[in-house]
Amino acid sequence: MKKRYWISAIVLIGAGITFATKFNKGDQITEVTVEKAQRGDITSLVTATGKVFPEVEVSISSEVAGEIIELGVKDGQTVEKGNLLVRVNPDRLEAQVLQQEAALRASKSNSSEAKARMLQAELDLKRQTNLFQKGFTTQEQLDEAETMREISQASYEATLSRIEQQEMQLKEARDSLAKATTYSPIGGTITSLSSELGDRVVGTGQFAGTEIMRVADLSHMEIRVDVSETDIVQVKIGDPATIEIDALPDDEFKGEVSEIANSAKGGNNASDQLTTFEVKVRLTDPNDRIRPGMTATADIETQTVSDVIKVPLQSVTVRSKDEVKKQLGEKSDESKPEDGDNKKAPEKSNKKRDSLERVVFVFDSDQVTLARVETGLADNRFIEIKSGVEVDQQIVTGGYRVLTRELEHEKAVKIAEKKKGKKDAK
Repeated sequence: MKKRYWISAIVLIGAGITFATKFNKGDQITEVTVEKAQRGDITSLVTATGKVFPEVEVSISSEVAGEIIELGVKDGQTVEKGNLLVRVNPDRLEAQVLQQEAALRASKSNSSEAKARMLQAELDLKRQTNLFQKGFTTQEQLDEAETMREISQASYEATLSRIEQQEMQLKEARDSLAKATTYSPIGGTITSLSSELGDRVVGTGQFAGTEIMRVADLSHMEIRVDVSETDIVQVKIGDPATIEIDALPDDEFKGEVSEIANSAKGGNNASDQLTTFEVKVRLTDPNDRIRPGMTATADIETQTVSDVIKVPLQSVTVRSKDEVKKQLGEKSDESKPEDGDNKKAPEKSNKKRDSLERVVFVFDSDQVTLARVETGLADNRFIEIKSGVEVDQQIVTGGYRVLTRELEHEKAVKIAEKKKGKKDAK
């Protein structure tokens, strides 16, 4: 008796669970989130990440090789244009100057002697000419005097050329000696110091030379970002930008595009997956807390439309044209067969793209209606609706799966309740 009672109870409970499950499943209404279409402005943004650089930064190297005997600055020090930065041991260069000065003096002395010989030869030639005219000397003696005058003149002119050459060599030696001391070409800050006293450096006359330090003007900074090839066509010189610095998360800075590279960084090989162009964004409101090397993100404003209808970006989805017509009760276009020479090979990408329509779902009276839309400019949150939606209509914004797969024209839905936060739960 007890056994039959328990079996009957189990059967009744099972039947009840089955009925309840079916009832709940059949009566379950899809929940959605909605937001009203509104009027406002939309600014299209190109977002890119990069590093902070000074607009002007100069690499300092000695023009002559040698040992560093004086460093006039420290890392991070502020300098004025013309301040001494570094001095290389000038002993060898000073010796070269002294040597060239001595050689020049010797050349001038030789030139004076040669000039005296030339003047004497000219006097001898005049005397021989007078004697020849009076018949007191021979043609041979006159010719010899002429030859001596020509030789002495050539010798003197050679000494003048030698003096000119020695003067040039002396000037070069003095220039080299002056280059042993390097002065700051700009006012700014020492951003790096890579050499120390006693280090031997290679001059810029030999290959690239040794970089001793860098001087930068930190009052004018820029962000160098890499923009993809698909976005670079939208960016123009002068476009405004909003800049965020990772190290300064609570602040935003203004800037503008100052330079756009004509050639891509990378992308020269077929194996390269990403082709980017370097864009320089000048900071228009610099801050002394911003330092070279910091990571930054620039939102470049490429285009703006004002007073347009806009909806959240995620509310616009796509459906096939046939599906839209079916849901709206419209007739599908009858495809006309093509034959003969007029038949064209289908273009798969265009065919797939042309078979889709952008749509939104409008909430009204506990159901949604499907609406075709023509879209325009978009930013990170909103997209412009040129047609298909009116201001203040409630547009379904989620959830994602519901919006992209489950919603249909005139489907019954309800607005999901907002989740309570910790404060509301108390």
